[in-house]
Amino acid sequence: MRRFVSLSLMAVLAAGTLQAASPVLTRKALEQVTVESINDGIPSGWCGRAILSILRKSGLGEGLKGGNGQDWEQILAGAGWKPVRVNSPRSAPLGSVLVYLGDSRLGKKPRGTPGGYHGHVEMVALAPGGGRLYVADCPRPSPGGTVPDNFTGRAWVPPKTMLATAPPINIQVETVLEERLKMASGFFDRGTTELAKLSLPSDAKVATE
Repeated sequence: MRRFVSLSLMAVLAAGTLQAASPVLTRKALEQVTVESINDGIPSGWCGRAILSILRKSGLGEGLKGGNGQDWEQILAGAGWKPVRVNSPRSAPLGSVLVYLGDSRLGKKPRGTPGGYHGHVEMVALAPGGGRLYVADCPRPSPGGTVPDNFTGRAWVPPKTMLATAPPINIQVETVLEERLKMASGFFDRGTTELAKLSLPSDAKVATE
């Protein structure tokens, strides 16, 4: 079975001439991925488990299974994902998944970190309000975790059919956030009305923070 998966991966890589293009997910979805990474409760060092959780909750988990970070190219290829050749993780499409090998697979002495032994996997996402992040077990401003030099040189994107059927990310969370925004707006509107009723000296200042 492992030999079959390896041959399938080789075939996908041989045919992988896709160009880095537009984001895989919407901006709102990319920001929600980051929120999910912060709140999923998965401890640092468990990037494989975290990325599986993120992809499933994003509606992109079809055909995926768990594995160590360095195993995720085979996992993604087996589920129909396609590789995009990129010069560095920083030029990978937003929403794509990046894989880094463990040191032993590259003939290096393991550097004593989870990534050094088992590799790393992450998704390119956005911080709420903007800013590129690399997320898995936690959001990071720089790619690669502890093994940034072990990048495979490929960014993985899901099949178009999977994107066409993917539901909005955590619609319940979005609804709650919208409701809270309305409540907050109502609160401050009432506060402004109350403030207008007060008789203040012309040189008085009202604290707003």
